[in-house]
Amino acid sequence: MKRALPLLVVVGLGAGATALAAAQGQTDPYAVSEPNVTSAQVLRLPDSAPGCDDARRVTVRVTPPNGAVLGYVRVVVDNRETARLTGVPRAASATVRVPQAGARLTATAETLGGQRLKVSRIYADCTRPPEVPGSTGGGEG
Repeated sequence: MKRALPLLVVVGLGAGATALAAAQGQTDPYAVSEPNVTSAQVLRLPDSAPGCDDARRVTVRVTPPNGAVLGYVRVVVDNRETARLTGVPRAASATVRVPQAGARLTATAETLGGQRLKVSRIYADCTRPPEVPGSTGGGEG
């Protein structure tokens, strides 16, 4: 009987913690059925890479809805894997370097239910000066 009492206390505390989490709206993402998701809903890339300095970085944001656990998230810059996240049940992010010469950044993911997601964006070349409209072409004649 003395051994059973601590076990009952631990079980009671565990049940209480689970009930408290459920009451606060926090549910186990592995226990909820997987919803249908879209790439734009889960994977977000910024419209442009900030600045043209040596530390040019882009943050890929991952926001799966409750129940959509991602088995992996893979970030590729110009056909080279730069980040990989595994077992992503909640919001996460990965910051990667984008070369000054510009690059294509692609983020792919797959849910545990088999849904495949992909977003891609091309970031501008900072090594060339920007073109001024009307500055190219022939002369006066």
